[in-house]
Parts: sequence; C-alpha cells; structure tokens
Amino acid sequence: MKLNIPNFPVSEIENIIFDFGGVIMDINIGRTIAAFSSLRIEGLDSDDIISAHKKFLLDLELGLITPSQFIDAIHTDYPAAKNVSEKQIWDAWNALLQPYLPERIALLESIKKNYRTYLLSNTNFPHRVKFKAMYREQFGENFDDLFIKCFYSDEMQLRKPDHEIYRQVMADIRLNPKNTLFIDDNELNITEARNFGLQAYHLAGGERITDLFIPD
Repeated sequence: MKLNIPNFPVSEIENIIFDFGGVIMDINIGRTIAAFSSLRIEGLDSDDIISAHKKFLLDLELGLITPSQFIDAIHTDYPAAKNVSEKQIWDAWNALLQPYLPERIALLESIKKNYRTYLLSNTNFPHRVKFKAMYREQFGENFDDLFIKCFYSDEMQLRKPDHEIYRQVMADIRLNPKNTLFIDDNELNITEARNFGLQAYHLAGGERITDLFIPD
C-alpha cells in the first residue's frame, strides 16, 4: 500500500508517525462519561473526569503520578468515590476504548514494506495496559510490534502539542522531518508538528487512515 493524498507531497514520504486515539483506535468519550455517571459519585459532574482543568488527569497523562495516586486524587476531590471499587473506576476510565477495526491493523501491517512507521500518543498507563490487552485478545500479538518504535506521553513526561515532544521523537529516530508524515486527528497537534518542520495531515471529517492509501 502507498500513500494517496491529493495535493500532498506523498512521493517525499519515507516515514510515518501515527497518533493512536481517533486514528488507529476509535475513542468514545461518551462511554466513559456515562460509565462514571452510572457510579453516582456525589459531586462528580458528567465531564469532570475528562476535563483538562483537573490537574490529576494531566499528571496521569504525563506520567507524573501513579495509578494509585490517581485514585487517591479522585478520593480527595470526590470523597464519595470511596464507596465504589477501584475496579469500577478503572472500568469506567477505560470504557472509551473501542475494539480495533481489523482493516486498520491490516493496513498498518501492509505499509511496513514501503514506510518506516512509528506511534506518538498522548495516553496514560491504565489506558496503555488496556488497549494493549485488547489488541492481544483480538489479534494474539503484541501491539507495539506494529511499529518500529512507540512513543507514549506518560513515558516521555511530555504531551502533544508541546514542541519538545516532537523534537525528542525526531532526535530519537534520527529521520528527516521533511520525509516524515505525522497523522493526527487533533488540529493543534498538527499545527505544532508543522511548525517543527514535519509533514502533517489532519485526519478529520470522518476520514480514516484506510482512506489515505491505495494498493501499490
């Protein structure tokens, strides 16, 4: 398979860096909101658990706190959460992760002969554990083996669209940004990637990565 993006310098591309959520795996935030709502934790508004104004959410994504400290922070902000089990909290937290679409995984496997592929994701340890387990359950293999290397925000203690995360990734893989395509569904992430010098494509409007490639 090869890239087929109109009005894009596809002939220059030798390397592709993929985002995860909304690109490889579909994410349904509404499911996590509904799951937490069903726990009936007093004081917890429907969107609190996904809102950027809660520092412990950002800290988990940056790997600055452990999952246990995350639970402690929820208990501190919402004492009623002590009445539900940690498993219930994590099940609700992970509810947004949707099953992998086999055609996307097949695409990622098929393009390896033409491109060096990498992953760059804003994520957190509990989500990583869950989506890797889901991949093994669906396909019987290790998710990270889909790519030459995976870069996760909680391991790097950096997150997109921070300029530094792009600098560190490119310093690690030692590839030319001009020959490297970054695919993400977040416009801010795309803008900063372009500012760094990467070729970048905003996956939007219901597009899927399978729409960007055609057979050799």
